Amino acid sequence: MAEEVSTLVGILETTVDLKSSTEKFHDMFVGRPHNISDVSPSNFQGCELHEGEMGQVGAILFWNYVHDGEAKVVK
Repeated sequence: MAEEVSTLVGILETTVDLKSSTEKFHDMFVGRPHNISDVSPSNFQGCELHEGEMGQVGAILFWNYVHDGEAKVVK
């Protein structure tokens, strides 16, 4: 069975209201992305390190998330 793969290349921007400082959000998103699912479990189910070192440039992560009610994975 072949797996369908789609690729998006470009820039995605949005505005989000945070209940914490931008520094704390950045620290979690960059250095502890596996904790994002604790903050927003209905949107993010997990984040796993595939290659490299967490928080370092070039690290490859697998994100499990929900979009329009459908579970998805992005690398």
